[in-house]
Amino acid sequence: MKNYILLIIGFVISTGVYAQGEWIVPADKKGKLSTVTFSSSMEKLGADIFKNNCVSCHGTPGQNNPIPLMPSPGDPAGSKFSDNTDGELYYKIQEGRVTMPSFKSALSATDTWNVIAYIRSFHKGYKQEVAAKVETNIPEGATLAMDLSYDADAKKVFVKVIANNEGEQIPVAGVDVKIVAKRYFGQLPIGEPKATDGNGIANIDWNDELPGDSIGNVALTASFVDTENYGDLTVAKDLKIAVATNKPALNAERAMWNTVKKAPLWILFSYLGGVITVWFFIIYVALSLKKIFALGKDEVSDEEQVIY
Repeated sequence: MKNYILLIIGFVISTGVYAQGEWIVPADKKGKLSTVTFSSSMEKLGADIFKNNCVSCHGTPGQNNPIPLMPSPGDPAGSKFSDNTDGELYYKIQEGRVTMPSFKSALSATDTWNVIAYIRSFHKGYKQEVAAKVETNIPEGATLAMDLSYDADAKKVFVKVIANNEGEQIPVAGVDVKIVAKRYFGQLPIGEPKATDGNGIANIDWNDELPGDSIGNVALTASFVDTENYGDLTVAKDLKIAVATNKPALNAERAMWNTVKKAPLWILFSYLGGVITVWFFIIYVALSLKKIFALGKDEVSDEEQVIY
């Protein structure tokens, strides 16, 4: 029976290890390409990002010193990495799995490509394939700007995208944008992403029942959907378009998940009592051991000796 249980445990562990070793990237993600050619400046930026986020597990590229995990994180200079397409590397860095964390919220698309540029610098014979340039009406070298506004009659939030080119402002058409609203525990997507029209404006439906602060303000942030082609530009603005809500903030009262200063008193006293109790027993045991050690040093007379 014991051998049978050990056999099952071994099978489960080996199956888990094998499953972790098989990292299958969706077919539509494998062919993803950078829209810019990797450069020495990208490699330098990628090296800094790698040092701050990746070296603790993968080690220094080319030195084959990743930390001992199963499966191994692998040396970025080795074939475990070079055999991947650019799209596969991008997907794995962004999504993560098991012991490999997801960097989707920590690294932008630009940061991720910089890391890949750095990794590719260790792969001999690598030749980059660059994605075809997206055709837009954005002039070469122009800087982009966004603005947020609201139409109360239409109940729509408007995002306007402008390209500034040598003093001329050009509406950017055909660019997908999205909006999120700041909530207690993250960002709430508002409506569906929309493409800008010929005037560089995208309109997104607004739910006017969404609660805001005590005067009805809500913090909105607009950004591009395709950050690889258009960058990580965002615009944030507080608009007075939500339902005024006078409810106290979720962290205003004492709660188990709150800060120490606002944690329930019974938790604080219980914790303090537990700490005192543990230290009492530690001190008690230490004193008892000291007493036993002292007694062991005392001489025992012949009459006090017990012979078995």
